Amino acid sequence: MHCRSLPWVGFLRLRANPANCVLVSFVLAILCACHGKPRALAIHSLLSPAPVASLVPQVAALGPEKFLLSWQTPLVGGGYAFEMAIRDASQWSEVRQITSGDLSMFSADLPGVAVLPRGGLLAYWELNDSRGGDRYATAIQTSVSWDEGKTWSGALKPYGDALAGQHSFLSWFPSKEGIGLVWLDARQRAEVRHAARQMETTHDDHIGAIGLRYAAFNAEGKPMGDSFVDPITCECCPTSAAGTARGPVVVYRGRQEAPDTKPSEVRNDRPTVRDIYIARLDGGRWTKPHLVHADNWVINACPDNGPAVDAEGERVAVAWWTRSGDSPKVQVAFSNDAGETFGPALRVDQGKAEGQVTLALLPGGDAAVAGWLEDGRTWARFVSSAGALGPPIELGASPRHSRLPKWIAGRSRIFAVWTSLTSGVRQVKVSEIEL
Repeated sequence: MHCRSLPWVGFLRLRANPANCVLVSFVLAILCACHGKPRALAIHSLLSPAPVASLVPQVAALGPEKFLLSWQTPLVGGGYAFEMAIRDASQWSEVRQITSGDLSMFSADLPGVAVLPRGGLLAYWELNDSRGGDRYATAIQTSVSWDEGKTWSGALKPYGDALAGQHSFLSWFPSKEGIGLVWLDARQRAEVRHAARQMETTHDDHIGAIGLRYAAFNAEGKPMGDSFVDPITCECCPTSAAGTARGPVVVYRGRQEAPDTKPSEVRNDRPTVRDIYIARLDGGRWTKPHLVHADNWVINACPDNGPAVDAEGERVAVAWWTRSGDSPKVQVAFSNDAGETFGPALRVDQGKAEGQVTLALLPGGDAAVAGWLEDGRTWARFVSSAGALGPPIELGASPRHSRLPKWIAGRSRIFAVWTSLTSGVRQVKVSEIEL
């Protein structure tokens, strides 16, 4: 409960007298302190519609207690099926296939389904792109459904690149016009390599930046144009996005380069500071990215470990993993001004964090439940903006590098989706977290 959600406060004010004022002040002081106190969590397993061997789960809210779960399942002859099911009133729909074939699968890079303003769904995934010999090259595909995933339109690519390159680590956010997609993009690196080939010179695979790119979609799910949010970022860490009262925000792992560095001059094989950045879409333009927190982590490789963000109004919470000072840890920071500034970094792990974080902001926005991998298991923990920590609680054994999707906060519970590992077999699981 949050102070601003107390409908009876106005009733007492109408009958205000000195005694009532003291009573109201006392009760508000107690209730407003609730999120400042540690909260214990309880975990309950729910039936999962995902079959054995399923992996790379993603989840999207369709209503207060209704959500969509998607995943990939390996096919007998190779490749993957991209599948989904909807949970409503404690019941799962039948499993519905979105597409199948030579889909790209990396356990920290999740395909998913976004929700369009008029009730439609937009699925996004990646196909392997073998053109040019780049083993990391992928092509983003999108498809739209207007019957909750029973049928899907033909696939579209949300950009017009002619050269093969990495297009991966997608996340989405709602907008006034439709939705937005953001991803890590190697167009500029592909252009450097292509120019070297055209000139018949030896090209260096480590030259050329990976950038953060954005594409807008209208309410019908049609791409309306794209641009770069940040032309120079870390190469392969997941992104995360959320909507605030002042516009959507995206968080990602950046790179500290000299101010005059061109994307074509970036080398990804040298040590650089790679901390977490945030940018906001304001009036159709992205604000200049800035740090969430200065960990000053210097690394000469991509850790495959990105941040998570959730928001309500102007309240924003970000979780991330760092190994700054050779000390692996998961941290959470809160903002009261739509990501303009953040409070201190609050550590939530137990000392052996592997990262792959997620986050669900609780109603009111001054506390959250963070999720992460540690010691081969998935964990969850209550954390408040005041620094209060509840005890960590284990969901179950998980494989390494299995990114946790954004968990969904309901009225009184959180739906937590994760990948389990039992006797060497993976499976997408669903849990319910109660405060």
